Amino acid sequence: MSDNSSSEVASHESPSNVLCACPAVSSSRGAHCRNLLTREGTPGTVIGVTVATSPGERLAEWRDAIDPSATQLSFVDVTHGGRSAAMSSDGLGDWDRTPADVVEIEEMDLRRLGTEITSQLQQASETPVVLCFDSLTDVLQFESQERIHRFLNVLTARVEETGAYAHYHIDSDGHADRTFETLAPVFDETVSAGAEWG
Repeated sequence: MSDNSSSEVASHESPSNVLCACPAVSSSRGAHCRNLLTREGTPGTVIGVTVATSPGERLAEWRDAIDPSATQLSFVDVTHGGRSAAMSSDGLGDWDRTPADVVEIEEMDLRRLGTEITSQLQQASETPVVLCFDSLTDVLQFESQERIHRFLNVLTARVEETGAYAHYHIDSDGHADRTFETLAPVFDETVSAGAEWG
């Protein structure tokens, strides 16, 4: 996959939907996530969508970017029916005292996932509203590119309609070029490991 230059990434002010294409294990992934969370200042609401990661893992990554006491937090968490012994039942782990609403989906179901995300977007009362989707790589283990493309067309429209800002993680090393060619056009921008955001 080819990287966008920083000038291309920053060419539009505040795009609604950004594809964050970085190696799954890299400092750039976390840095881009935190920058995208705060691109409109301190977020009033953060909606996390977690598939292979847990809400607690997302909160740990965001600790330097947001203050949970000043930001409304909610998660749509695909649990696959289980948690490790170290993780609380709601997926918050060591963050179980953090005020956060967690909606659990036991199995990957794009229709239900889309419904729950839309509900969270519509219920968000504190702006700006930021959505972090972690990750498309994990969803691709369960669904075809074509179904995910259709799902993303609807979801990105919902994000834009509600005035929210969203970013969607994908492992830049984990897919063939065809995957990026199929999915990238759905988004307003792509930020990658070789580019700087903002």
